[in-house]
Order: sequence, then structure tokens, then C-alpha cells
Amino acid sequence: MRLLGLACGQQEGSAEVLLKAALTAAAREGTAVEMVRLTDLSLVTAATADARDDAAWFCDQLLDADGVIVSSPTYTRSAPGALKLLIDRAFGPRTDVVFVREALARREHGRAEQEETRSPLGLDTAPDPRVLKPRVAGFIAVGGCPSPHWRTLTLPTLHALAFPLHMAVADQMEVPTPGGLGGIATDPVAVARAERLGGAVARQLGLPHDEVRFLGEPGTCPMCHLDLIVLRGDHAECGTCGAEGRFVVVDGAVRVDFSPTGTASSVHTLTELDAHYRELLGTAALEPDPQEIDKHAAAFRDSVRVLRPPRP
Repeated sequence: MRLLGLACGQQEGSAEVLLKAALTAAAREGTAVEMVRLTDLSLVTAATADARDDAAWFCDQLLDADGVIVSSPTYTRSAPGALKLLIDRAFGPRTDVVFVREALARREHGRAEQEETRSPLGLDTAPDPRVLKPRVAGFIAVGGCPSPHWRTLTLPTLHALAFPLHMAVADQMEVPTPGGLGGIATDPVAVARAERLGGAVARQLGLPHDEVRFLGEPGTCPMCHLDLIVLRGDHAECGTCGAEGRFVVVDGAVRVDFSPTGTASSVHTLTELDAHYRELLGTAALEPDPQEIDKHAAAFRDSVRVLRPPRP
């Protein structure tokens, strides 16, 4: 089994220290471990998606792995923008389990040659069967501020890396750091917690998604085990994964009840991923004729002066 680590902070910083602690613990379980530094990757914005960068290389490393542990610092209540850019660049239809499953089924059933390697939603490369391999994930969020509300969005951002591949999250943790480059190394409790996370991931590599046990703190949402709850009219929704429930008050305390139907709407379920795929199929079918788009968009092309930074 191969476990990949992704360090999203400074080299030898606290996020990397905890990642190495987790990977070292995983190695003691007999797992082959390697890591990638986000700062070593060259990434371009989606606006220049035709340019060459390292997103495809990272995706290939992840598809070869049986699991991943991502460790990230917190910048302005969330993960670094470079991580979100990597997620946007490396993932999409080609790494979505339902897109790939459907594309492989089309090829298996001998559809027209032009359909064998192409999804109706733009999967313009041959579907990679590695996408369908079961994977296990673990997440580490490190915040410099002791106040937890200053790192609320870090773990939810990391989950965006897991659900397209239908990875089962085995554990996650969130800790403040005492400061200084690698300062978390002086906190034995945090290091031990990271080691426990690494073991929880390593021992469950290769298991089917529904057999992986989440071994971290339970959280409010039973699906992603996080506490980010959104009010949607008369019901509650997990802001991380979309599971639906309702607010109830018990002994003066507010909590959320999630029904089986509500948890099925979580993006961590194949039910919701499949529904999303079908929804996009319907949207694609309504796409206007390109000539009609061009006619209506022409009025906006030169309507505003565009400023660009100087180039040598």
C-alpha cells in the first residue's frame, strides 16, 4: 500500500512537521510513504489552463496512491490559495468517480468510436480506471491563532480534495501552533495526535469506502464530521458536504438531526455524486447554440477597458 502526503505550508513548518509525524507512524504500519510539497509545484490559473503545469503530475501521483494525508496551515481562516488552485486544476470530470464509471461503461458496451473516450460532459481523455480504486484520506489543519473561529474553513477546504474521488476520510485534526518555523514540534500532544491520524489512515488502506471507520472527533455532521452548518430556509445543511438535517433544541441546547435521506445528499456519498452527474447532463442538454451565444455576447466583448500589468 502506498500513502501520499501533501504538505501545504512552508518547508519544515508546523504543517509539514505534523505531516511527517503522521507519515512516519503510517510507515510503522508497513505502508510505503512519500510526500509532495505544494510549494514545489508550478501551477497556473484556470484562465491559462492550456499552459503546462504540475497539476497533472500531482494527479498521477495521487491516482497511484492508496491514500493521502493533507496537512495545511491556515491563511485568513482557510487553506492557502495555492491548494485551492491545485484542487481546481487537478480535479474535475477526469477524476470524478461517476464521470469515469460512466465513461468506462460506455466503452465497455461498445458505443460509437467517438464516445469511447469522451464523456458527454467533456471528459476529453481516456477514462483512467485508477480513479475507481478505493482510497483513504486524513486531514491536518494548523492555525497560528488559538481562537478556533480563525481556522473555521481550513478543514472544509481540504475535503474538496476527497469527495470527487470518493475517498473515505479516516481521521482529521485541527490544532493551533505555538509559532515559529516548525514550532508545533514542541507540542507533544499535537505530534502524538498526528501520529494517531497516520495510523488510522494506514491501517484502513485498501478497504472499500463504506468499511472505513472515521476515528476522529465526531463533529456535528455524521458524514464529514465537521461543524460548519448553514441555515437553508427551514432546514440545516452541512456547509462542507451538503448533508441535510433540521435544527432541534434539546435541554436548551441547539443541535442538528440528520435523517438517512438527508445524509444521502452529502457529496461524500455516491448517491449525491451520481445525482450531480445526472443534473449536469440535464444542464448540458439545455446549452444554447454557440451562434446564439456569440450573438448575445458580442455586446459585452469591448464594453469595458481591460487593464493588464506591464510585461518585460
